[in-house]
Amino acid sequence: MFKLQKYIITFILLFGLQCLSAQQFKNSTQYLVNPYALTPALAGYTGYSEAFLNYRNDWTRIDGSPRTFSANGFGDVYKQKMWVGGEIMTDKTDILSVFKANISYTYKLQVENNQYLYFGVWTAYYQASVNVGGGIGIDPNDPLIQNNDKLNGSALNAGFGINYQRGYLNIGFSMPSMFGLNDEYVLNSSFKYRVQRQFQFYTSYFFEFNDEWQLQTYGVLYKTANEPVNMDISAMVIYSGRFWSGMLYRTGGVLALNLGGHIYNGFIFNYSYEIGTSGINQGSGGSHEITIGYRFKFTGDNYFESKESSKSRKKGRKSGTINYPEVQDFNYRKN
Repeated sequence: MFKLQKYIITFILLFGLQCLSAQQFKNSTQYLVNPYALTPALAGYTGYSEAFLNYRNDWTRIDGSPRTFSANGFGDVYKQKMWVGGEIMTDKTDILSVFKANISYTYKLQVENNQYLYFGVWTAYYQASVNVGGGIGIDPNDPLIQNNDKLNGSALNAGFGINYQRGYLNIGFSMPSMFGLNDEYVLNSSFKYRVQRQFQFYTSYFFEFNDEWQLQTYGVLYKTANEPVNMDISAMVIYSGRFWSGMLYRTGGVLALNLGGHIYNGFIFNYSYEIGTSGINQGSGGSHEITIGYRFKFTGDNYFESKESSKSRKKGRKSGTINYPEVQDFNYRKN
């Protein structure tokens, strides 16, 4: 492990403690199989209730590297038009720990036969703590920390999003954090915890070449206040709607490879491995991410087919038994 990087990370964290920002857009490829992870406005996108577990380990060559665990899900509360969802997330990076919990409401409006609008709103709670006692080279008599072993802070925020769907096309905008709020740490009024305002634009398209081969593409652009614009571009090849593999490129020099499949009866598994191609990402080690999901009351094989599409296809297929008139035996009498 690169211990030198641990000293650097610790120094950066301590240097910025007076105005500490929460982790905003966490690096993740989970949204490739779980659109709700991209924005809660997409709850109910497939027409099914779903739940997901996600684990991610970044910068594996560095001691104290980020480790993130999240659980999210959503369910139908009224005729597949109103959806309620939520997420909890814990993120630990060396001496900094962040906990986030949010609850969301999404309304799905049909405007045409194959066109929908999704409106989502949510609120989020953040709790952060800095384990000063676990830092390297920290003077406990430093007046900035006042002999405290741990500093704690919390903040509330809200977000909203809108998505337009026409067939296999999706275009959306969201603000995961609408307000640049900040709160003071509990143990020391000189420390502040801040959640920055965020913006996110995205588009996706699903290409269906035939019954066996499909292609899903994503383009995501996101911006956090006082930070540069970042972008994800991805393409994922899908076989029979059940097995998939793809690539994702993220600005900053990150390339991700993912592989997954629909295991059985609504259970799915997805694994992603990210490697750095330039900048600070080189030499930091790869990142591993695992996603496990479950789709309730799903018995089909095509995981990427929505409930509406499945119903329309079934209606379009005319099949069944044919009732023939009964054949009666006649006895002819010989005259």
